[in-house]
Amino acid sequence: MSRRARPSAPRSGQDRLVATVRRLQAEVEGLRRVQRRRAVIEQAKGLLVGRLGCSPDEAFAHLSQISQQSNMKVVEVAAGLLGIATPAPAPAAAPRPEPFRPERYVRMRPGAPGPADAAPSPAAALLGEESMARYHLACAAVANVDDARELAEAAWAEGLRHLGVTAVVLGILEPDGAVRLVSTHGLARTLASNWQRVPGSLNVAFLKAVANGRLLWISRAEAAEQGYELLGDGEMRGCLPLYDRGRVFGVASVIWSRGRRPDATVRAYVGAVAEACGRRMSQLLHRADGTAIASPAAHWVEAVLETLPGSFALLSPIRDDGGEVLDWRFDRCSPEAADAAGRTADEISGRRLLDLYPHAGTNGVFDGYLHTLRAGEPFRLGPALTVLAGDRHDVPAVMSVRASRFGDGVLAHWRYHDAERRLISHLDRVQRLGDVGWAEWNLVTGDDTWSAQTYRILRRGPGQGPVKLSGLVRYVVPEDATGFTDAIQRLTRAQEPIAVSVRLRRDGRQFPVRFVADPVTDGRGRLVAVHAAVHRLAGGAGS
Repeated sequence: MSRRARPSAPRSGQDRLVATVRRLQAEVEGLRRVQRRRAVIEQAKGLLVGRLGCSPDEAFAHLSQISQQSNMKVVEVAAGLLGIATPAPAPAAAPRPEPFRPERYVRMRPGAPGPADAAPSPAAALLGEESMARYHLACAAVANVDDARELAEAAWAEGLRHLGVTAVVLGILEPDGAVRLVSTHGLARTLASNWQRVPGSLNVAFLKAVANGRLLWISRAEAAEQGYELLGDGEMRGCLPLYDRGRVFGVASVIWSRGRRPDATVRAYVGAVAEACGRRMSQLLHRADGTAIASPAAHWVEAVLETLPGSFALLSPIRDDGGEVLDWRFDRCSPEAADAAGRTADEISGRRLLDLYPHAGTNGVFDGYLHTLRAGEPFRLGPALTVLAGDRHDVPAVMSVRASRFGDGVLAHWRYHDAERRLISHLDRVQRLGDVGWAEWNLVTGDDTWSAQTYRILRRGPGQGPVKLSGLVRYVVPEDATGFTDAIQRLTRAQEPIAVSVRLRRDGRQFPVRFVADPVTDGRGRLVAVHAAVHRLAGGAGS
């Protein structure tokens, strides 16, 4: 007796809805693919119409004939025609130029018979081992993407899948040096979500390509040796910086699950596809007026700089063909930016660091910026004496410099301390003339500060630091200690200003001083600090 097949369980409404959505998604993707390929064929027909003077129908017949002879699809023939340079013009001695023959510029598949009248052409060598048809199909697919999130899949499906690529990652650079993933294909959703924003402080392979501005091809074994973290599985990957208007604004990571390092031809091909993705991503991330929809650093730093007081600038690296940083360019400066030579923000912007300040190459500034760009660690220098090149003569200056990585450059702040140094020097001379010192006690943080003359009056070494307010009574002679303690209690408890004269005993000698102090309170009336002055009275021992 045969067993009757059990009827399958009826689909639920949710299952039917999921199946319908998947079917519609597949149909939409199929229509998109047809449109992309039709666009390539139409462009190739236009090329033939212009070159051969034929009708569009005759142009399509030419494409079909070449397709049959080369054993290639019509769309591949069309893309190959669009991707090959026009043949070199005939020598001047030739009486008639050679006619345009499209079949010469399509590489045959292995084993396919060639056209009987085809002759070898140097232009065919431009294809190398990789078909330019696939490249132009990838460009057409990328150009038709209207959502940046779909770029990685389009590039993989039409341009990279045949190379064995298993995953594609596209990201843009954030102001702090992090990379935000824009589009991924081939990564698990949870992994892509967890790595949605990759901080610049991590030692991730594609961040290295962004910092250096150079392509990085690295295997998993090499990454382990060099301490790199890798995003996703795969034995080999290429990390390619993406440029917009000469600046790195993003990165592409192309991953192979297995295989050896790609040869030069494959690397060049992958780089060309990545460039196409970068161009389209830049278009999608900007409005028609050029303003940014996303947040690459270079596009909204002006708004940040406009709000910063003092001297700030965004500097971008100037690299040689090998990616090494040769100099830095002041891309944008804050409105108040100025240097010791008197140059304003407008006079600094657009200039090179070493042109304006040659000593930056030897005083640590250039190398500090470079370390910040590569490692993502903040840079600090000074205050220190340096020399700045002026328009007529060098200008010595005491300055401090701070810098942090900002996108593909560094955001730097510089400050000159000469005015402060002169003011402190003048104040010190006045204090010594009047034999008066000042002191501040911060009762919240414990950061207490004395002037140099206060140390002299109290005969205490600056290296020992200030004495706590409650410990000053140890300097007072016993006969005056009670009155001084009462005054300090009125100051700290009743929050009353005080002015008291006492005798101090130091190094076996006594001398009178006048101690004047004011309480400092917060918005709630709580004592947070004490500001005081100490005056050595006449008749005291000299300093």
